[in-house]
Amino acid sequence: MDRISALPKPILHDILARLPEKDAAMTSVLSNEWRDTWYSFPILSICDRIIFGSYSPQIISKLDKLIGYVTRRLLKLREQSLTIKVFKLDMMREHNKYMSHHFDLWMNMVSENRVEVLELCLFYFDTYRVPPYDLPRCVFEVKSLTKLVLKGKIKLNQSFFNHSIKLFSLRTLCLRDLLVEDKGIIEHLISHCPLLEDLTVYCCLVYKKKNPFENEKFVESLFLHGLQKLKEAEIQGIKEVYIDAPNLENLCYAYGPFYNLEAPLRLNLDSFTRLRCLRLRNSSITEKWLLDLFHNFPFLEHLELCSCNMLERINISSAQLMILEVNSDLKEVNIDAPNLLSFYYCGDDRAIISFLTSSDHLVFDASPAHDSRRGYYSLREFILNIKPRKVLASLSLSVYHMDGIEQNCLSIQQVSSIPPSIKCLELDSSPNEDEDLYFHYMNWLLSCCCPKTISFFFQDDYGMKPFTVFVYELLMGRKMQEWFDHFGDTKCWWHDLKIVKLTYSFNDDEKVDFKTAVNSILLSTNDRKSVSFSLEL
Repeated sequence: MDRISALPKPILHDILARLPEKDAAMTSVLSNEWRDTWYSFPILSICDRIIFGSYSPQIISKLDKLIGYVTRRLLKLREQSLTIKVFKLDMMREHNKYMSHHFDLWMNMVSENRVEVLELCLFYFDTYRVPPYDLPRCVFEVKSLTKLVLKGKIKLNQSFFNHSIKLFSLRTLCLRDLLVEDKGIIEHLISHCPLLEDLTVYCCLVYKKKNPFENEKFVESLFLHGLQKLKEAEIQGIKEVYIDAPNLENLCYAYGPFYNLEAPLRLNLDSFTRLRCLRLRNSSITEKWLLDLFHNFPFLEHLELCSCNMLERINISSAQLMILEVNSDLKEVNIDAPNLLSFYYCGDDRAIISFLTSSDHLVFDASPAHDSRRGYYSLREFILNIKPRKVLASLSLSVYHMDGIEQNCLSIQQVSSIPPSIKCLELDSSPNEDEDLYFHYMNWLLSCCCPKTISFFFQDDYGMKPFTVFVYELLMGRKMQEWFDHFGDTKCWWHDLKIVKLTYSFNDDEKVDFKTAVNSILLSTNDRKSVSFSLEL
């Protein structure tokens, strides 16, 4: 006897909410009771790329079915006077031109049903063929909304100023790539959200009324007042920003690569005295500004600097800092942070990195970038430039070759002793399927460092599979004779390295040999699988 189906609807809805979307939808075919439960489920998530896949000649008939399905579900919820917990609509451009009036209908229906979370994503590429979507004003009168996400070519015109805004419960607002007729529209909207805690404004555009597609320009300034509840803000692509938010704790600001990056930072950072996390990208900050940073923000625990190209060196001194991320080409990094738990560096492989103090629990991840114009990639030099040497025990080193791997770019030095020991060597790119190059590449890597673990990541590099199998067989001693055939009788320190443990990020069959297990991995850009070798001398 099926006792689950007899449970009250709220409990069944809670069960559906805990399932993956696809599995939850499949319950509708179990029985009439489950179908009725699904149609009264107050969470709707519609994504055309998941439903349709790629474009096909049958797209119109599929769209008709989608329109009927969404409309029936919304009508069912309205008939039962059920509040819509979540409504997400993610549509690509080629479908939107058939559906604008249906979008209007759905926006009105979810507004009437007191929707709590509304996410509308209309990303597309051919802007000139189809006009942007003019969002109905009823959305801004929904008192029950706690989260509103608007992404893509959604248009707000001057008439917006004349409509009432009743977003009294809104706590999260995201505006990305919107088209506005006046930059003041964004400021006007935000000023009517008294409980706002989380705000994102990303690369919105101002357009001319006669033609929304001609002479578009980015919103250049944003002035926000009275945001007493605001805790998190992400602002990207705006030149000048002023935010009156005394309780702000988390700020991400990106100036944008389309502006003059040497212009001074125009952001009222000094007023955010409670800031705990600061992320700056494409921003023109100086060494002196950075030196004063921790005096101005005594609670700062997390700092990220990305593409801040005016900096050549940074000096970090903070007893509170716990997370530091640097993604910029620097000559020198000096860190005095006794409580630092995580440090990530991505930049010039010639940088000198020094720790005056560091935590015993530090996790140090580095991905040194190689300039192909310079010829060789000196990985060993990068490791030796990290001081003091004890920090290397926490170092996970990611090696990636954007321009491919060539033998003449591998600067190999004769190493008589064991090179510096590091925690982990991470590889996500491989040489061409050339076993001769495999030998040279492994000799280069292991002349630079002695890793406790080597991890191989499989995403979209089809050459990683044969390379990983090669390294496995090499470290298992099965290719020693071929090594000596290549390099003579010279024995290297790493010839005594042994694999003591294999770790898979996916379920493996212990009965299957290693080569078969690796070759069975399905590569996917969305699912990064890995294999790790734990090593001992």
